Amino acid sequence: MACRTLRVSGGNHSRGICGLGRAGAFLLAIVFSFHLGAAADKPVILLTGFEPFGAQRPPNPSWEAIAPLHDTEWQGYRLVAVQLPVVWGAPLQELEPRIQQLKPVAVFSFGQGYPGAFAIETRALNQRGDIADNSGQKPSLPLIVGDGPTEFLSSFSYAEVAAVLQKKGLPLRISDQAGQYLCEETLYSLETLRRKFQPEPVVAFCHVPPLGTMIGNTTVDANYVRNFVLEFLGAWKQTSLQAEQLDTEKKAASGSTGGQAATPERAAVEKLIEEYFKSWSEQRMRDYGNCFADGAVIQEVGSGDISTQMKGPFVATQATYHKMAVFKAVEVPVRTAITFEADLARVVVYWKLTAGPRLQYGYDHFTLLKQDGQWKIANLVFYAVKTPKE
Repeated sequence: MACRTLRVSGGNHSRGICGLGRAGAFLLAIVFSFHLGAAADKPVILLTGFEPFGAQRPPNPSWEAIAPLHDTEWQGYRLVAVQLPVVWGAPLQELEPRIQQLKPVAVFSFGQGYPGAFAIETRALNQRGDIADNSGQKPSLPLIVGDGPTEFLSSFSYAEVAAVLQKKGLPLRISDQAGQYLCEETLYSLETLRRKFQPEPVVAFCHVPPLGTMIGNTTVDANYVRNFVLEFLGAWKQTSLQAEQLDTEKKAASGSTGGQAATPERAAVEKLIEEYFKSWSEQRMRDYGNCFADGAVIQEVGSGDISTQMKGPFVATQATYHKMAVFKAVEVPVRTAITFEADLARVVVYWKLTAGPRLQYGYDHFTLLKQDGQWKIANLVFYAVKTPKE
């Protein structure tokens, strides 16, 4: 937050601001301090844009758009705008202390992209391009995070937000090629940092068109991009509220059924299942293995046969599958049912797997138990089905 000081000087200028006099200026200072305190109490949305880059260093639309939004109130939130340097390694270094200090509910980052449309980025590779930054240096290390996963898929509900924005006629596309420059590094850094903080902030990255380019008959300027940013925030808030309402309705329906556990237990199980699918898809095999209990048994059913493996060998085969696969494989839950009985929880997930042109559906049947106070997978039985049943 910028530091603001009200000063009342002596002599001929002792009347202070707008001729209010010492007493008036003092009261104004109190009111102003109260206003800042009230704003500071609001949940924070952190916005980031980039400094100018390139040979000519023209104004960067991502920063020009959000700079006037700094320290303003928006629908019950306080907006904080931060300019990121176009320097390798800067996103992680700049973002981590600010997230730790501000504890934002969301971090939305913007960067300059191609003309013609806005683009929500959905994938970040742990790989830097061989490109010089604003300091004239190419990356000294090829990876953004040395021991990080090969890539992150965006945790942001981009499909829902995009649907709202496109319905309003805004020129928006979904992208999985973030450019392997500082924009991609920012998204990868955000997904890395999101997992370090509780509660986890919502994070997203969006490219905006360059200033002076055309979209239809409209010239892109800072106001045009700023209006998009505000529409983006509105779409996020709208879809978040809808998701919360749906989640509340689901929990209420579950709670009315006999044998259901308390909400905290259900939330813990849901978090485990979410991490199971995300860690597998993001190839975070250590985290994937941690979803299983010690001594867990995994069984694959196919054509009347049962293949059984213990936790260690099974996780190893999954890691090998990812390394050998021609296409990146992503598995997501389509429907999930959870029941509780005594000391166990049972979860049935109908899932969808995408790997290049291949599309596969199937079921996972989980039996969960608690080890060291945390829900873990004790047994997994899975199988594929031929016909989608969405």
